[in-house]
Amino acid sequence: MPEHHFNLDPKQVTIAALGLLDRQLTLGSIPARYSELNFTGGLGDVINVNRPSRSIKVQETGVSTIIKNPITGDKNVFAAATDRPLPTTDRRPPNGFVNETRFPVQLTTLVQNATALSMEQVAFDLKRFGSQVLAPLTRGMAEYFDDTIAAWIKANINRSSLTTGQKAVIGGDVEVSIPEYDGTRENLMERALALRVAFVDARMALNKAHVPNSERYVIAGPEVEAILLKDPEFVAVDYSGDTNALRRATIGSFYGFDVVVHNSFDLEMYFFHKSAFLLASVSPAIPMGAVAGSVQNVNGIATRMLVDYDFGKKADTIGLDTMYGFTTIKEDPDYNVRGTLIGEKFVRGLKVNITEVPADEG
Repeated sequence: MPEHHFNLDPKQVTIAALGLLDRQLTLGSIPARYSELNFTGGLGDVINVNRPSRSIKVQETGVSTIIKNPITGDKNVFAAATDRPLPTTDRRPPNGFVNETRFPVQLTTLVQNATALSMEQVAFDLKRFGSQVLAPLTRGMAEYFDDTIAAWIKANINRSSLTTGQKAVIGGDVEVSIPEYDGTRENLMERALALRVAFVDARMALNKAHVPNSERYVIAGPEVEAILLKDPEFVAVDYSGDTNALRRATIGSFYGFDVVVHNSFDLEMYFFHKSAFLLASVSPAIPMGAVAGSVQNVNGIATRMLVDYDFGKKADTIGLDTMYGFTTIKEDPDYNVRGTLIGEKFVRGLKVNITEVPADEG
């Protein structure tokens, strides 16, 4: 039986689509990821993900009693191993080194798209399946991923849940005022200086909470980008030759943070570690009526591809779909800093609120 000239393998097509999707994600490439294939639940269900402990408690144990020369003042007789008494205290390490807990992630979003390919298109028009079909499909999914992540970051990356006492120990969200733009050199420097101070304050707040120094990010809008790029102290890094969307959106490293710009944000900044929130995705099983299909997991994103045929229109339909949800990563119930109990609170990120004021009030 003759086949169309693409001779597509659903598994290989799905892997290729996920590879394209991953390179086209900007915000979606940042969070930690968890995925499941052949998920049997539905939209709105909750899945549980393990949360490793931050650290293992250490018990200090001193050396047993020092060996002394049994003959006081005799320099020719040395102590023997048998002269050392047994320890009088219990030196057994505490049990429960591995103390993982679980947290729920609700699958809130079903993202899907598809395209119909008529028999004329398949026979005459389509020459490069990847660039003509897969790239537009995955680009649309990537844009939707990033838009939903942007909205989620705005609503959840903050330290509003901390008490006044907890904020006194590890810091809360940062407030900063900058003078309105007037284009003068002094004005540019003053606006940039205020943001540099905010960077330092945010860095200090993350350091106090023992947030890892590596893989730290700042998400900001174009207005913040413009202020930073006009700052004489800011050195941008050119990633324009990279095909990865996140790398292209990263304008540089500033005080230990990779600064990522996205149009969904205004005059605001969100500081966080990669482990601050989790993207959980699941792939439903292939339905019995599908002509062909495949479920795959590439770099922590689970996606299903289905191929169907419309007899009435004499057209193939190729679609991609996945279900996903987000959650912030909170700390262990017994987590404390400098003797202050923090508990199950979100501390791995914070928000910097930026307010423009008239120049004479700055």
